[in-house]
Amino acid sequence: MLVIDTKMTPPTGEMLAKEAQVGNEVWHVPALQYRPTGISIDLSGFDAAFLGSPRAVNLAKDVLKNFTGVVFTAGNRTAQTLLQNGIPVAAAGSENGAGKDFPHFLKIRKVQKVAWISAAQTAADLEQVAKENSIEIQHFAVYETSAAPVDEEKFRTLEHPVAWNFYSGKAVLALKRFIRKEDLVHLYGATAEAAFKNVEPSLQSAFV
Repeated sequence: MLVIDTKMTPPTGEMLAKEAQVGNEVWHVPALQYRPTGISIDLSGFDAAFLGSPRAVNLAKDVLKNFTGVVFTAGNRTAQTLLQNGIPVAAAGSENGAGKDFPHFLKIRKVQKVAWISAAQTAADLEQVAKENSIEIQHFAVYETSAAPVDEEKFRTLEHPVAWNFYSGKAVLALKRFIRKEDLVHLYGATAEAAFKNVEPSLQSAFV
């Protein structure tokens, strides 16, 4: 089966090998593209930083290298990107919603003021996360995402069924017009699941 991986970053060698073992071919088709906002990041007075993605790390790494506070991440790939840049990580989240991870983070290290470094649009309700955990959060929106251009004709002539890997709600919305009810849809993360619930009911059977 053809597996269409829609993450912005290419699939890992491990993922490609796993799919090849079961006879699947993988296409890397980014659903989204991003544009840095160019905002200034001043971490003075913060005792923690939360990084929402590897892209956020790459845009903030120069500031983070001099940061003396604790660093949390949305998931393991973001944590690996930090470590590759020599930046220590206190804990990586589950990628099932950062708001759910913060009680665990705060058991590891009590903090008061968190710099939330991520895309302009974030799935978490930052005011709610701050209230539930008795912390202060300031959002540093270091990039914006938008739908990436795709080869419309190539997608419309696909032989189905295919499998889709979606990692965000915006990715689902960007490519939902190409999903058929016989396809398999793998959703990673709370925003992807929420977006797919709002697509046409006829596609709901595709969710796995």
